[in-house]
Amino acid sequence: MPNFTTSRSRGVVVLAAAAMLAVSAGSGAVAGAMITGKDIKDRSIEARDLDRGSVTTTKVKNRTLKLKDLNAEVTDKLGVKGAAGPAGAKGEKGDQGPRGPKGDSSITQVADLNGLWKARAADVAGLKMTGDGIAFGTFANAGECEDPGLDYARLDFSGLNGQKVSSIDNLVYYARYLADANTNGIGAPYLRVFFGDGTERLTFSPNTQFNKATNYDIGEGEFHEWVVTSGTVRYNDDAGSNPAGEQPWSSFMAAHGAKSITNISITQGCGQGINLSGLLRWAEVNGQTYKFGS
Repeated sequence: MPNFTTSRSRGVVVLAAAAMLAVSAGSGAVAGAMITGKDIKDRSIEARDLDRGSVTTTKVKNRTLKLKDLNAEVTDKLGVKGAAGPAGAKGEKGDQGPRGPKGDSSITQVADLNGLWKARAADVAGLKMTGDGIAFGTFANAGECEDPGLDYARLDFSGLNGQKVSSIDNLVYYARYLADANTNGIGAPYLRVFFGDGTERLTFSPNTQFNKATNYDIGEGEFHEWVVTSGTVRYNDDAGSNPAGEQPWSSFMAAHGAKSITNISITQGCGQGINLSGLLRWAEVNGQTYKFGS
């Protein structure tokens, strides 16, 4: 059965006719001019006038054939789009991609004292969480050191317990303190890092920094950002009895950096001050910021 019907478009017929190089005259001589589409009337050439295979795809211009130009047999063979086949098998897991860049320093909101930050068991009367931070005191007579919770209070952080002292790259706390009279910085909250057998410690106090009064950051009533790891500390000397022992944090790493941390504690009281109180707003440990507030 021929592939073209008499309903073909003029474009197809013209191409087919152009494939005929010449039309024989009655004498058998070849015509002197090529027959063009203008010389052929519409619908004057039918499929039976063409030899099978005389019109091939190379003689048909792209986009000149439309579905309506094809006969029923051809369109039946084309068919309609079938349903989607089943999904193929799952491929092998690819290689892990490169590690992404480090994100911003994270912030943890601390709303209670039941996690990494806790009041020392005997000191709970002297510490409480408020909407603005952790409140210390009020300590009626902070010069006394007999009654925990009444004369002083300790806030413990256990998040680095078991790690080496040298693992502390960044240690900061932000707080203020108040008293009825000037304490010359002795009433300021101070920080201690305990390690080894649990009694060894490095003590940071705002009122002894670098053994130079002009370096002290101790004004009462204002908030201070105390940076322990960029300040000076002393070994096993809470009272500061040995001023010569006040040295930069980094200078103690050779002797104590390999020892394991047992506790980090922020303390107020057991120093000086009438009706002494304090407010700790936040602390930062190795880039992790802990904001306090219920």
